[in-house]
Amino acid sequence: MNEAKLTRAKPAARMLRAAVCTAVLGLTTTASAEDAIEPTISAAPQKVERLTSAEINRPAAYAIGDKLKITVFEQMQPDTREGEGRRDIVASAIERPELSGEYIVQEDGNIYVPLAGSVSVAGTTFQDLDTALSSALSGKLNGSVRVGIQLLEREPVYVLGPVARPGPYKYIPGMSVLHALALAGAVETAPQDQWRLLDTAREKERLLKSSERLTRSLARVSILVAERDGTKPATKRLYELVGPASAKARLTEADTYRQVERSKRKKQETAIEAAIQSYQAELTIQRNKLAQVESNIGDRNLRMDHVVKLRERGATTDATYYASLTELGDAKERFQDAKAVIAQTEHRISDLLHDRLRIAVEAEVDREREIRELQSVIDEEELTRAAVSTALAQLPGILEGQAATRKDLNLTILHRTQWGMKRRPAQDDSTLEPGDVLQITPATAARVASQ
Repeated sequence: MNEAKLTRAKPAARMLRAAVCTAVLGLTTTASAEDAIEPTISAAPQKVERLTSAEINRPAAYAIGDKLKITVFEQMQPDTREGEGRRDIVASAIERPELSGEYIVQEDGNIYVPLAGSVSVAGTTFQDLDTALSSALSGKLNGSVRVGIQLLEREPVYVLGPVARPGPYKYIPGMSVLHALALAGAVETAPQDQWRLLDTAREKERLLKSSERLTRSLARVSILVAERDGTKPATKRLYELVGPASAKARLTEADTYRQVERSKRKKQETAIEAAIQSYQAELTIQRNKLAQVESNIGDRNLRMDHVVKLRERGATTDATYYASLTELGDAKERFQDAKAVIAQTEHRISDLLHDRLRIAVEAEVDREREIRELQSVIDEEELTRAAVSTALAQLPGILEGQAATRKDLNLTILHRTQWGMKRRPAQDDSTLEPGDVLQITPATAARVASQ
């Protein structure tokens, strides 16, 4: 019975295959006829290459420098039951934290996973890496292994060459050379870009300000060094920068400012000197007063001795005795007061002498410190002037290179692999991968370099 059915089905299958072949041949013939007619109708003879379905649906591959988060689960109790009675896999799986973590694809294209060892990642897809990790760890653990892979970070794409904004750009899946050119500002490059003009103006302003700071610092340090060494100010470098007339004006300005500072310090020293002289005069008076009080004490002692003798003979009264004793005590008290005033005056004079010395020392220290700071500023400004001058000198050539349109640019992609950097020419629709370097050179420069 079955054989009869099969025998009857064969003619029908043959007829169906014949019909399909006829339809395919008809479509092919029609397409060929359209292709033959199209060159006479289309006004664009340029051939456009389109991506195939396999290329469009190609899974993304990992690259060197990718940062991955890998989570490893071990199923401790595998269940072989079928249908609704099957145990939940997640309920019996535990994470292995000693194996899980973040991994970066190294320059050799591998990552190192504990127990699994070195695992090749660069160029593999998610399914490939999942299979490789599961196979490598299954033999090391007791239970079956489940792996979770998450792509955390990818290296940027770098654009180098005569573009408006060279530098790194975040990689976007499906990124092409045209995307990178648009981000870097090379799609519509004009001979006179406004941003280049602004950069030139800023650099010139920077050079002007640097020259102003440099000349002022040179004039100031020349005055300070001449004051310290007792010589004439050094003017050679200042003359080279601004000429004799401007150099003299700068030196005069710096010297005037320094004279103001010296005048201020001189006034402080004069005030201290006047105070010292005043206290010294007061000290002389107090010492003379002390001598008088001391002489008065001597007289009071003699009078007291005489009163004591008279009292012993009964020739004087007790009132006279106690009056003489009181006078002697008052004289001694005035003597001690005079000595205290003298000591206080001497202490004030000592403080003023210390202040005068401190002002002189601080002036020398401040001068030396300022000389060192100014010398550092001079060195920095000299470097700034040299760098800015070099950039401005090269700017005409840079602007000339910027005048090239996108059609006059040679595009090259430098792709990093496990075996080193690979160089390949690029077109607008060439795809980029994480870490690629898009090198842009004017066609004229490339021809000169090849010659």
